[in-house]
Amino acid sequence: MSRTSRLVRALATVGSLAACVPPRHVAQPPAPPTAASEWPATYVVTMAAARAGQLDSADRALLAFAQRYPGSAESREVPYWRALLKLDSTNVAGNREAVTLLQRYLADSVPGLHRIEAATLLRLQQALDARAATLAAQPAAAVARPDDKARDEELQRLRDDLARANAELERIKRRLARPKP
Repeated sequence: MSRTSRLVRALATVGSLAACVPPRHVAQPPAPPTAASEWPATYVVTMAAARAGQLDSADRALLAFAQRYPGSAESREVPYWRALLKLDSTNVAGNREAVTLLQRYLADSVPGLHRIEAATLLRLQQALDARAATLAAQPAAAVARPDDKARDEELQRLRDDLARANAELERIKRRLARPKP
């Protein structure tokens, strides 16, 4: 065997042995966070804060997410979730802002996942606002209570007794004023 053929054979053996060795994995840097990868954690934090009654904290988490990932599909849902927090019955001051957020969510050219819910919530809040305005505009009506009726009846009885006593007094005065024969 010639030297060249031994060299070729040795290289072929080394090459076949190299194919049997598992490749070393080179650690790749972690992928940068995306809106899709960060949204689940943000949602969990937001809902936990809302359940704990920390509505401002939940709102700040949503705002921070929307600022980090503007234009993403997940950040376009943020106005809907913020509106839900504002509509909470413990957050009376947030109702006007909730209406604005729902209107903004529905005005987005890209349809959101919660479009039907947002439209329904908007109509409900507007109906509640209209009803509250109507009730506020109505004068307070006196509500008749059962004890008021009893009191009125007692007053009328006393007035009638007083009128009878005055009539009797006048009759007695006239009789005393007449000369005796």
